[in-house]
Amino acid sequence: MLQHECQPGKEFVFRTPDGKEMGRAKSVPELFARIKAVPLASVIYHTNGRHFSPWLEMLGEHSLSMKFKAVSGNDEKVRMALLRLHKQ
Repeated sequence: MLQHECQPGKEFVFRTPDGKEMGRAKSVPELFARIKAVPLASVIYHTNGRHFSPWLEMLGEHSLSMKFKAVSGNDEKVRMALLRLHKQ
């Protein structure tokens, strides 16, 4: 069963590679909204570090987690690839 929101304290925390917090998401729609809005460096950091997948797994989003794992790169194409997953 999919959870629509994570428990308090379990939000996905967007950070830059140097650790500065850029935002939080408590649901999949919020995750995609933050992916669209945060600096590209944060999106690339979390994508290439495979940080999104464990959080998605925690929410029961197994299929989406696997799709996120397949994305990598070092430019704006990463953000676009992730945002396309929201429509699938």
